[in-house]
This record gives sequence, structure tokens and C-alpha cells, in this order.
Amino acid sequence: MPIRVLSDELSSRIAAGEVIERPASVVKELVENSLDAGSTRVEVEVVGGGARSITVVDNGQGIPADELAIAFERFATSKIDASSDLIAIGTLGFRGEALPSIASVASVEVTSRQAGADAGARYRVDFGKPGTLEPAGAPEGTRIVVSGLFTNVPARLKFLGSAGRELSRIQTMLASLALIYPHVAFSLNADGRDRLRTNGSGSISDAVSGVYGQKIADQMLQLEADGSAAFSVDGLVSSPSLNRSNRTYLTLSVNGRWIQSRRLSYAIEQAYHGFLPERRFPIAVARIRTPLDDVDANVHPAKAEVRFLREDLVYSVVQRAIRGVLTAHAPVHELGSGRAGGSIGLLRRPAGTGGRPGQGERAAAGAGGYSGWPGPGEPGQPEIESSAGLARGQAPLPETRTAGVAPEGGPSTTITPREALPVLRVIGQAHETYIIAEGPDGVFLIDQHAAHERVMYERVKAGFDANASESQPLLEPVTIDLAPGVMTTVHEHLVELKRAGWGVEEFGGNSLIVRSVPATLAVRASGDGAGRVLVTLLDDLSEGGSGESWRERMLASIACHSSVRAGQALSTDECKDLIRQLEKADQPNTCPHGRPTIVQLTVSDLEREFKRR
Repeated sequence: MPIRVLSDELSSRIAAGEVIERPASVVKELVENSLDAGSTRVEVEVVGGGARSITVVDNGQGIPADELAIAFERFATSKIDASSDLIAIGTLGFRGEALPSIASVASVEVTSRQAGADAGARYRVDFGKPGTLEPAGAPEGTRIVVSGLFTNVPARLKFLGSAGRELSRIQTMLASLALIYPHVAFSLNADGRDRLRTNGSGSISDAVSGVYGQKIADQMLQLEADGSAAFSVDGLVSSPSLNRSNRTYLTLSVNGRWIQSRRLSYAIEQAYHGFLPERRFPIAVARIRTPLDDVDANVHPAKAEVRFLREDLVYSVVQRAIRGVLTAHAPVHELGSGRAGGSIGLLRRPAGTGGRPGQGERAAAGAGGYSGWPGPGEPGQPEIESSAGLARGQAPLPETRTAGVAPEGGPSTTITPREALPVLRVIGQAHETYIIAEGPDGVFLIDQHAAHERVMYERVKAGFDANASESQPLLEPVTIDLAPGVMTTVHEHLVELKRAGWGVEEFGGNSLIVRSVPATLAVRASGDGAGRVLVTLLDDLSEGGSGESWRERMLASIACHSSVRAGQALSTDECKDLIRQLEKADQPNTCPHGRPTIVQLTVSDLEREFKRR
């Protein structure tokens, strides 16, 4: 066929395919226009999953009557001009493609009245064919009705999902915008039924309540933005006890633009490392602010992705902000919270006390006989030296920095997980795996392996960070054989391995000689056992990860193999000693792999189960 210029109609339909993929794309473009117009109320109504009709009504500044027709011409926009460099974009739309793209594959009717105008106007475009402009009575704002989507492009229509699936995509998209813009009241009505409604109060917690429900909103922790910083993040993140099996509940925005970013999603996941088990994901609303000229929004046809000039800096800001909140407020896991949605646990201030909760609870425990020994840092009784050596050689742990961050709407506190953990009285051991203890507000079950793993991890990490890890030479060096790809891992991370206390030498193509092990492993991994531990560690770590993630996983693996095991009998003194060490940990509530170390059965739970209330 000879080369020829495509007709305007065909080229418009091709261009529409890049911007308008499905009904959710239409809703996204129209709602973003409403937000750019300064709307505080956006109402969306869909029929048949949006394929039959989509209606978007807002109370924004409206479109002047003499500009309605121009708005449907390709590349017509009021958001940039000839002097724009397409980098410092402060609006959600800027290309002038949305309305003409929608109008080329659907019938569109728009009614709008500009703020302050005496009357509004109505304009209609049928599948790219412009209609006539006529005056119309209308409230301030804009109302757009899109019907018959893709009926002139049967191939596109055929590939749409069911009405239910398309509605689900619309609801997900609109919910994300509602979380990013809590000051805007959003509503979604589908086939006559309300599917989503937020009140536009300006509170992110209220927006989360409207999207996910009040129970989830009550368990979210607030991220406070640094107003003086060029790069900052605010929003809400879930307590570790509240998690999901996929990443659907992660909502990200950059300068108000809802985006999808694998790198930033990974930053959030890494912030929860050690708080959540593998393949479990948090609920999060992270609203990132950066200088406008640090973000290129013109890299994706549907504007779903952006490019950062300093992506590593943004990654670090997000990860540190979330990690700081979790470090300050990770709660004790309440029994059944994994099923029922969790609780903020012991992070509360006892009535009548002005001190921190940890102090008040410890004082109450001492008066009521709960504690058989002083709390961490309190004088009066030496640390127990157990026969199992749980406390032997314990290095002093660094002090926890407190952070004045509280769940939204609550008072600012300086409570850390270490301070929120109450003093416990050991009752005994169950199944040679769980330590049973009594506290001021119920009964506590401690997983002895997970608890000791947390203690050992913080000890090993403190030594590693200070470059002071101790090493124990083996009486007889051990030779181990590795899988072909694992030796590459050894070469890449040999410095970290030696810094952690491993003394290894290459011996042939895929073999190592182990001459020394980290001191914490000396009792549990000597001789061939040391070789097996190193093989297991390298096999686990060779599956992926690098940098800080790799080091944390390595240290967590060392701590795991250094810890007491499930099924190991402990004396009462050893149980007490372990709990005292757990009290001193910076993150006592989870092991390094994210499993709970301690669960609580509250007094009210006991009374309810025994029908006392």
C-alpha cells in the first residue's frame, strides 16, 4: 500500500486508544479535570460498568461558554502555554487530549456554568462530530455525560471485562483519589446503588473510613510531613497487625498525582521489614511532595507513572518516614487480631499518670505484685545469669529514639514499643515453646524462639554497625560445597560476611573453607553444624536482594540460628531472663522476620469468654 496520511477521524481513534483504555480511564480523566478546576465535591454515576454511561458532576470553577467547543479540539488546554517546558507541571492534566479522546469513541454531553456567570451552556459531541452550543440553566460547576463508549470501535468494546470487573476498576481508582484528596467529597453510584462516599472533611482518617471502614481507620498510624523540607511524605500507614495478602491497598501520589511505582511500593514494603511476615503487605496512603521540576509527568500515555530526577532520595524519604512511625508505635499483638483486624494494643496512657505509659504500667505492676524484678534501666536487682547462657556476654543495646507521632486525631506521644511493653510475671512454659506470663492488663504468651531471635538480632546488628562483631575460630576448619550460583553471592558480599564474623576462604570452584563463625553461633554451630548453617544462610540470601536488605537478612539469619528453639525446655529463671532481655529490645513485638514475639489475651477477653460480662 502507498504511504498516506490517515484521516483525522481514524487518527483520533488511534490516539484515543493510548489515553482511554477502558471506562475507568474516562472516569480518571474527567475527575482529574474536576480536581484541577478546584472542586470540593465530585459525584460519579455509572451504568453497566461505565460502558453504557458515565456521569461526572463537580462544583468547580466551570468552563466559560465560549470555550466549551474549543475544549474538545485536540491539544486544547488551559494548563500550559508555549513557555512551558513540560517539567514543572503542577496540574493533573496538561496535554489537552482527554476530552477529544473521549469524544472520538463515545457520545459526550457537557453542561457547565462558570463561577459568577449568569447562565451556563451545553455542548454535545457524537463520536468526534461536533454539535451545537446552546444556553442552559445549570449550577456552578460542570456536568459531563459519556454514553455508548467504544460502540464505534467494536474491537475495543469486545476486550472490555464484565460490568462488575470494570466497575471494580473505577471504584479502585476513585477510592485512591479520595484518599489523596481528603478535602474533596467523593461519591460513586453504580446502577442506582451507592458504592463509595467520603465526606470531604480534610481528614485522611475520615477518607480511610469512607473507603475501607472505621475499623481499619482506627488502626492507622499518621505520617507527619516535614513542612520545611523540599522532599516530604505524609499520610497514613497501618499497624503491623493489620495487613493484607497483596499490594492492592498501597496508594501513592506525587504532588497530588495518583501514580503506580514498583520502586516506591518496594520502599514501603522495606519499611515494614521485620514487622510483617513474608508475602504480607500493609495498607498505606503515602502522599509525596517534591519540587515540581524534580518530576517528569510526561512519561506515560495514561500519566500513571512519573520519572524522578532523584529517585533514590525519594525512596529514602518514604522508607525512613514509615520506618520511624513503625519504630515509635508498633503495638503488642492482641490474640486474634490477625483475624479481627488488630488493635492499637498497649499504646495508651494510664489514667491519672503524667509519665510515659511504660513508667505508669511498671509502677502499677510493682505495687500490685506483677513484677518479680525491676524494668529495664531500673536499679534494684542484677540481671539473672541463666544456665542456658541467654544473658551471657550481652552487649549494651543503643537507646531508642522517641518520635512524637500519634494516630491522627490523638494526642502526640513519645512512646516506643520498648516503653509500651509492660513488666511481666512469668507463670511457666507451655509445650516447651511458649512462655506464659501475667501482666497488668491480661495474660501474655511469648514465643521463646521469636523473642530470643529479636534479642539476638539487635545484639548482632549493634555489633555489625559498630564494626565490632566477635568471631569464634573453629577447632577444625570445615569444607562446604555450594551451588554454582551461590559462589557469586559470596564474592559480592564477602566483606559483609567477614564483618559479621564469618572467616571463609575460597577452596576450588564452588567450595569454601569455614575457619571461624560469629561468636553468637559458636555454641549452636560448631564443626559440621557451622558449615550447614552457612550453606543454609547463603542459599536463602542468593534468592535476591542487595545492599541494606541483604545485610539485614544475613543478620536475621545469624540471629535465627543463634536462638533457643521451639521444643527446648527452659527453667523459670531462664524464662525470666529472656523476657528481661526482650524488654530491653528496641522492637520487642516482632522477630526480625515479622512474626509476633508476644500476644496478649486481655482481662476483658477473659471475662467475655468466661461469661463474666
